[in-house]
Amino acid sequence: MPRLLPGLAPLAHRNYALYWSGQLVSMSGTWIELTATSWLLYQLTDSPLLLGLGGVFRALPIFAFALLGGTVADRVERRRLLLITQSSSVVTSLVLGALVLSGHVVFWHIYVISFLNATIAAFDAPARQSLFPTLLPRGQLQNAITLNSMLFQTSNLVGPAIAGMLIARAGVAWPFFVNAASYFAIIGGLMAMRVPALTARARGSLRGELVGGLRYVQASRILPLVLAIEATLSVFGHNQALMTIFARDVLSAGAEGLGLLLSSIAFGAIVGMALLVVIGDVRRKGVFMLGSGALYALALLGFAWSRSFPLSMAILAVVGFADATWGTMRSAIAQLAAEDAYRGRVMSFILIVARGLTNASQLETGVATALVGAPGAATVGALVIGGVIAGVAARGRRLRDFAAVAPRRAITQAADAGGDS
Repeated sequence: MPRLLPGLAPLAHRNYALYWSGQLVSMSGTWIELTATSWLLYQLTDSPLLLGLGGVFRALPIFAFALLGGTVADRVERRRLLLITQSSSVVTSLVLGALVLSGHVVFWHIYVISFLNATIAAFDAPARQSLFPTLLPRGQLQNAITLNSMLFQTSNLVGPAIAGMLIARAGVAWPFFVNAASYFAIIGGLMAMRVPALTARARGSLRGELVGGLRYVQASRILPLVLAIEATLSVFGHNQALMTIFARDVLSAGAEGLGLLLSSIAFGAIVGMALLVVIGDVRRKGVFMLGSGALYALALLGFAWSRSFPLSMAILAVVGFADATWGTMRSAIAQLAAEDAYRGRVMSFILIVARGLTNASQLETGVATALVGAPGAATVGALVIGGVIAGVAARGRRLRDFAAVAPRRAITQAADAGGDS
C-alpha cells in the first residue's frame, strides 16, 4: 500500500477523515447557494448597492454573536453543537428554495434568510474550527489546516460552476435544494464519529469567559497582528459582490461566466494547497504569509484592469493561489498560537474579521462601484492591501519571524487575571 504524502497524514485518522469528507460535500453545497443567492439578489434589484446590502445582513449577526458562539463552543460538546447548527441550515435553504420555486420571492426575503444563516454560522464556525484540532495529534495540525483549506477551495471550485449550470439550465431555485441535501453529509459524518465525552472543567460565568477570551487575544504578541491583516483583506479584497459585478457589467459573461470566474479562483487555490501538501510544514510561516500577501495584491491590481475574459480567469487563478497560501498561513499561526481552552473564542475573532467584515465589505464594494466603477474599486483595494503588507513586513518583526508551535503561558495568565471580573 503506497504511503500517504506527509500533508495527507491527517486523513489516516478516522474521525478527521469523516469530518473532512462531510465538510467537502457540505461546503460545495454552501458555495452553490452563495453563488445563486448573489445572482438572484442582483437579478431582483439590478442595484450594486442593494447587492452589497445583502452582505451587511450576513455580517451583522457575525459581529453580534460570533464571540458568544466561540464562548459556547469552549463550554459545550462541540459535535453536538454542530449537529444543531447544521440541521438548522437545512431548514433555511429549503425555505428560500420554496419561495423562489413558488415565484413569491422578493429581495427582502433574501436579507432575512441571510441574517438567519449568519446567526447560525456565528455558532457553527467557531465550533467547527475548534473541533477538528481535537480529532488528530497536535503534530499534524498544520497539515490538517492545509487540508481544510483544500476542501474549502475545492468546494469553491466545484460549487460556483455547478450553481452557474443549475441557474442556466434548471432555474435559480434548485441550488437551494441541492445545498439543503448537502448538509446531510456532514451531519452523517458527525454522527458516525467516536469522540470522547467532554472533559469537565471549571467554568466561570458566560460573561466572565467572554471577557477572558478578549484578554487572551489582547495579551498575545501574535494574534492582534494576524487579526489586523485578516481585517484588511476582508474589507479591501475580492468578494462575491465584486465578482458578480465584474461578470455581468465589466466582462459581460453572465451567470455561467460568474461561476467560471469564481472557479478560477478556486483552481489557483487548489494548486497552492497541493504545493503545501507536498512541502509539508512551513517553518517560516510569517515570511511565507507576507510573500503570498504581496502576490495577492499585485494579482488583484492586474485583474482590476483586465477586459479579456480568458485573461481575467488566468489572473484570478493567481489571486486564488496567493489567497489560499496566505490564508493557510494565517490560520496555522492563529491555531498554533492558541490553547485549546481558548480556541473557540480565538476562532470567533477570526470569524468576525474574516467572514463578518468580508460580508460587510460588499456594501463598501457597492458604494465604491457606484462612485468610481468596479475597476476603480478593485484598484483601491489592491493598493491598500499592498500598503498594509509592506508596513507589516517592515515593522512587524514578531509576525514576520513567527515559527513557534506552542502558545505562551503568559497569555493564559493574563486572560485568567481578568476572566471572571
